[in-house]
This record gives sequence, C-alpha cells and structure tokens, in this order.
Amino acid sequence: MIRVMAWILRFQPKATDLRKCAELKNEELLNAQKIIFRLIQKECYSNEETRKSLKGLLIFEDEEGILRLKSRLINEEESKDFISPIILPFKHLAVRRFIAQEHLVNKHAGTLTLLTILRERFWIVKGKRTVRSVIKECLTCKRQKIKYLEVPFPPLPKDRTEVAAVFQVSGVDLAGPLLTKSKQKAWIVLFTCAVFRAVHLELITSLSTTDFIQAIRRFIARRGRISVMYLDNGTNFTGLNNALRQLDWTTIESEFRVHEIRWKFNPPSSPWWGGFWERLIGILKDLLRKNLGRSCLSYEELQTLVCECE
Repeated sequence: MIRVMAWILRFQPKATDLRKCAELKNEELLNAQKIIFRLIQKECYSNEETRKSLKGLLIFEDEEGILRLKSRLINEEESKDFISPIILPFKHLAVRRFIAQEHLVNKHAGTLTLLTILRERFWIVKGKRTVRSVIKECLTCKRQKIKYLEVPFPPLPKDRTEVAAVFQVSGVDLAGPLLTKSKQKAWIVLFTCAVFRAVHLELITSLSTTDFIQAIRRFIARRGRISVMYLDNGTNFTGLNNALRQLDWTTIESEFRVHEIRWKFNPPSSPWWGGFWERLIGILKDLLRKNLGRSCLSYEELQTLVCECE
C-alpha cells in the first residue's frame, strides 16, 4: 500500500526528475507513509467526538498536519518520530496491514518485541491488544504454534495397580556398555518395581545368557520372589540396544520355572509399553554422565558407583 502511494506521488507534475529512477527512494516511501497516516487520522479523528479514544494523551498537530504524541523526551537527541510518535487508530484496516507488514519484516517477531519496534515511531492506541490480534492472524505463526491432537492416557495395567509386595511385579532392561580400566565392557541390568517404582541395579560383564541368569538370581535372592516380569522382546531395538534379543529365553524360562515367574514381553515396535523402566534408564544414564564424565573406573569402582546410583 505504501509503495503504491509512492508510485502515484512520483507521477505528479512536480516529480518529473524522479521518473527516471528505476527504484523508489527511501524518502519517497517515508513521504508516502506520512500521507497515508495523515489520511487515516483525518478519517478516524476528524472531530472531538471521534477523538474520545485519545482522552488522557497529550497530542499536537505538527507542521505537516499529522497528529503526534507529546512525550517527556523533548530534550533527547533522537529523531522526531521517536520523541513525538505518530498517533494511529487501532481499528483501521490500513493500520492492521501495516502492523502485519512490520511483523513479516521483523522475522515474525512476538507481541512485545514488535510493539517495542513500532513504538520507536508510532503510538498505536491500545497497541498491545492490536499487535497481539494481528499476530494471531499470521498463518506462519499459527502453523508453528499449532497444538497437536493429544491422545488421552490409557488406564494403567492391572499388574501396576493391584496391591503387591515390592518387586513382585517388575520390569527389566539393560543399559550400557561401559568401559572399565581393564578395557572390559560392563552392562547394567535394571530391575524396577511396577507398583512402587523401586529400583535394583546389577552389573554384568557380558551379554551371555549365563551372566543374565546370575543377575536375576542375585536380584531374587536379595529382593524376594517375583510373580510377573515385564521386558522388551528386542525386535524394536537396533545396534547396541538389542541386548535382550541376544539372550536364550528358553534357557532362562526353564531356569526360573521353579519360581513360577510369568514373563510378559512387550509387543513388537511398541517401546512405549516399557515406559516405566525406560524413564528410569534415562535417569540412570544422566547420573552416570554427571558422575563419570570422561573418567574410566575399575570394575569394583564401577560396581560401587552403580550401587550409589541405585
């Protein structure tokens, strides 16, 4: 709109020298802007009745016939627009389009940032509310701030809500590997109670079925009998995270048949089923990163650290 007005003004009889220029000059754009704002003010503030919205503001008309706000910065060595900003109405369509243009020019600035930029030259009546309403109409900002559909949380499984002894219903997962001073790899077996969220950690030096069985035996010996054990089936992991898949579950189930443990595997490609232990794995890794840093511990020191993390 401002550029259109600038081109119209260029073809006035007095502006013959400017017609040779291919592009609009900055002075032409500023002049067109002032003319548009003067026309807007005449339309919205033509009489005392329409100036009621300016009640409480010290306003004056400058030599160009533009209404300005009289501020307390008269003695400042700043530009005229900064000391006495131009008054603009909040309901006018041209003003809203001007705000929208400034919003785009300033890389989709937020409400307060854009309002601060505008107030360096203009005083928009009810400025904050107007700027906020204009930004709400910006399609780009709408796309970035869109709220995705939130699926309601399903009810907890029966095993996690029934009264049970600590670790009677548990989940198991592996974390690692960690490297010891002797260049030996070690993995952490995490057991967690599905009801009370208690945690038990065991350290193993290989992913063999034998070592995993020994870790479960130590866990049962120290924490008591288990009724149900939840775990990943391994098919939804790749790389180092498929440790559970390497184990011989036929051997493990036969080993603990006397304990009458029911093994419940998560469905394939459903990692959220193991959320109650995956969250604890994340907390454990965070603790290890903070305490280990880049240091390398011996197996005994690592075992002590794992117990302290527990």
